[in-house]
Amino acid sequence: MSASTEPRDVLGRWIEALNSKNFAALDDVLTEDCVMDYPQSGEVVRGRTNIRAIFETSSRLGKAQVDRTSAQLIGGDLWAITPSFALVRIAGTGNSRTMILKSRYPDGSVWWIIHFTELSGGKISKSTVYFAPVFDPPQWRAQWVERRA
Repeated sequence: MSASTEPRDVLGRWIEALNSKNFAALDDVLTEDCVMDYPQSGEVVRGRTNIRAIFETSSRLGKAQVDRTSAQLIGGDLWAITPSFALVRIAGTGNSRTMILKSRYPDGSVWWIIHFTELSGGKISKSTVYFAPVFDPPQWRAQWVERRA
C-alpha cells in the first residue's frame, strides 16, 4: 500500500523524517526537483539531493534522540509532534500549505519556522522558509500587551 498523498500527511512525514533523522525518507516526500528558498540568507537550494545533503550534514539537528514520549495531539489544526520540530499549525487549501513550527536546537535555543509550501504529485515541490529566534519583548511596550504563557 502506498503512502497517502494528502498534503497534511505528506507534511507530517516531512516532520517525522526530520525528527527521526531518517533522511532517506525525504525521497518519499520531496520531488526530485524540489526547491527550498531561504529569503533571509539569500539561499536557494535546488534538488532533493542537495536538500537531503544539507540535512544530513546539519549541525543544528545534532545527535540527540528525540523524546517521543512528549508527542501529543492538541486537536483541530493545532498539533505537536515532538519537542525537536513541533508542528504548531498547518493551514491552506489545495496544494498550498503554510506550516508553523517551533524548534529546539541542540544548543537549547528555540526558533519559530514558517514554511510556505507547494505540493505537486503528492510531494513537496517548493518551500519558502523563514526562521526567527525566540526573543524577549522590549519593556517599553509592556503596558499595551499581554504576555503569552
